[in-house]
Amino acid sequence: MRIVRLLCVGCCLLFLCGISEPTPAQTSYDIEGIIYGPNSRPLEHIVVSLQNQARAQIAQSITTNDGRYQFSRIPAGIYYLIVKPNELQYNPAIQRIELIDTGRFGSNISQERVDFTLNPAQQRDQNNSAAGIIFAQPVPPDAEKEYAEAMKNLVNGEKEKASAQLKQAITIFPRYFLALQQLGLLYVEAEKFQQAVAPLRTAFEINPKASQAQVGLGIAYLNLNSLDEAVTALQQARTLDAKSFRAHLYLGIALLNLNRLDEAEGSLRQAYALGGALKANAAHLYLASIYSKREQYQQTIDELRAYLRDNPKAANAANIQQAIQRLKAKL
Repeated sequence: MRIVRLLCVGCCLLFLCGISEPTPAQTSYDIEGIIYGPNSRPLEHIVVSLQNQARAQIAQSITTNDGRYQFSRIPAGIYYLIVKPNELQYNPAIQRIELIDTGRFGSNISQERVDFTLNPAQQRDQNNSAAGIIFAQPVPPDAEKEYAEAMKNLVNGEKEKASAQLKQAITIFPRYFLALQQLGLLYVEAEKFQQAVAPLRTAFEINPKASQAQVGLGIAYLNLNSLDEAVTALQQARTLDAKSFRAHLYLGIALLNLNRLDEAEGSLRQAYALGGALKANAAHLYLASIYSKREQYQQTIDELRAYLRDNPKAANAANIQQAIQRLKAKL
């Protein structure tokens, strides 16, 4: 998810805003792994489900006699792998995975391997038996059917159909958390920021632990230049999920545009610590803007160079190199 209307900060870095890049093919992934028992023996006939970010099941696999499961051609995004053994023998397991859109052109298939080692059932922590359950609510069957069809269309890339089905699900059941959150996130992705606000706010009212709804809401507010509202939403998202690099990244951007530079610097550095070079290299550009506003030109240069090290094929690389040369003249 990206900010589209970046608010320009730091006069010498205006070139960083509004630069368009060619649209690469979205990365798809083949996900595979092995399910092991406590003695490192592969387990057969174990059900493994793949759920999307909204926790709707989109695929299922059953392990072979060598413990292997596989899912093919899964689009980049956030997913959950759910291992469902016989609970009299083994504890269930869950793993959140983030499949990154690497932005390469042409054929773009990557591999993701996730192995599991299951614990014996007698070691199950009864106090945590509900771990992994984010939110549950009774849903009318007709609304649930529309939502399930929407999820299938999303997997197939048919976002317009999915949006229409999500709207229908909400018409049937106006308090349908999953449908509201997913519709709002689709609006953010489509840059329909004003339309995203209402469903995401309602989703968070229904489920106050929905960090993804708050991240999406914060991004929408940021692009609408409602900076105080963006900070509030993103701070809530950060509290709910302290390991979300996106919450830290977009919070840093919002704070930067409010000229709260020290707070912005801390959030952006935490975003990079969590997301690393692959996911959060954009943090370097915003840190460069902070140092430019402070007239700390060597630190500005260092951050721009760090961005180019992380992203050597960036479409704006030539502009950044030119900015570095201009900044050197100020040292």
